[in-house]
Amino acid sequence: MSGILSRRFFTAAVCCICATAGAKTERCEVCGGRLPRQAWTYNGQAFCSQACIDQLRPRCSVCGTIIRDDYHKADDKIYCGKACFLTTLPKCEICKSPIEKGFTVARHHYCERCMEKQPTCFSCGLPAAYPTQLKDGREICTSCMRWAVKDQEMAQKHYDRARRQLEAWTALKLETVPKLALVDKIEMQQLSDKLRKSDSPVSVRGLYSRQTMLAKRGLFGAWKEAPELDQEKIYIVDHLNDEVFRVAATHELMHDLIHEHFPRLKDAPLWVHEGICQQAAAELCRRRNYADTLHGIVECPDPDYGDGYRYINGLMGFEGWRALRRWMETVDVAKLPKVAPK
Repeated sequence: MSGILSRRFFTAAVCCICATAGAKTERCEVCGGRLPRQAWTYNGQAFCSQACIDQLRPRCSVCGTIIRDDYHKADDKIYCGKACFLTTLPKCEICKSPIEKGFTVARHHYCERCMEKQPTCFSCGLPAAYPTQLKDGREICTSCMRWAVKDQEMAQKHYDRARRQLEAWTALKLETVPKLALVDKIEMQQLSDKLRKSDSPVSVRGLYSRQTMLAKRGLFGAWKEAPELDQEKIYIVDHLNDEVFRVAATHELMHDLIHEHFPRLKDAPLWVHEGICQQAAAELCRRRNYADTLHGIVECPDPDYGDGYRYINGLMGFEGWRALRRWMETVDVAKLPKVAPK
C-alpha cells in the first residue's frame, strides 16, 4: 500500500453589504459608471449594481456558480458546496464513492471501508468487489479470474515465454529447463512447509526444486537434500493471472539460472538468492509495464525478498545486468552479511 489518501475542506463566507450614498468615489469600481444615490459596497469598494459586484465575487471551481454566501475551500480552490467538492475527489474502485479518506495502492484508489471490508484477491493482492472462491479457499477478483492460468497447457505457454525473456535479458541459456508443475494452495502449502517455514502459504506463488533445495534456516539461505521431491522442478500455484504467473515463473527460473551458471553463490545468504530473483522479476515488469506487480516487488517489506531486491537493484546502477553479473562472479560470499544491507 502506498500512502493514505485524504483531502479536507473548510467553510468560509463572502461578505456583501448594501450601503447608502456617501461613498468617497463617484464612479463604479467595475464599469466606471456614475454611482447612483444608493450605491453598493463590497470589500470597501463602491459599485453601481449587484451585477458589477458579481464580476468580482469568487466562482466555484467546479460549476462556475457565483458565490455570494458560504463557500468551501480545499487545496487553494473554492467550491459552492460539498457536492461540488466531492466531484474533485478520486472515486473508490469498488463502491465508486468519492474518497474523503482512503488508500492508494499503485494506481488504484480505495475508500477506507472497502479496504477493510472487501476480501483480498490472492493473485493481484488488491481488494476484490465480487470475488470467486476457489475449491481450496482462495478468493480471486473478476479481473484476475478472466486471465487466470488454470491448466497445464496454458501454464506451459507462459512458462516458456518467461524462460525466453529471462535468457534474452541475461544472455545466458538454461542448460536444462526445470519441469513445470501447476499446484493448488494446499499442495503449495505442503511444499513450502518443507522449505520456508516462515512464509505465509498464500504469499508463496512458486517454489524451485533441484534435488538439493534452497531452504530458509534462520537468517541464512542453505541448500539441503530433498529426495522426496522431483529433481529439477518448478511449482507455481494455479489461477494466477497471466501477468503474475510470468513474473513468478521468471523468479523461479532465475533460481535455476543461478544454480547452473553461478554455483559459487551456493552458500550465499537467502537474501542474495531472493534479491537476484526479484530483480529478474522486476526487470520483466519494467519491460512489459506490469506496474501493479512491480509495485509489490519494490514495496515488499520482507527482509529477504524486499531488502534483498533493493540492495541488488542498487548494485546494478546504469550498467544493469552487466554490473550484477560482475558482482555475482566476484563477490566474496564468506563476507556477505547475514541480512541484506539497507
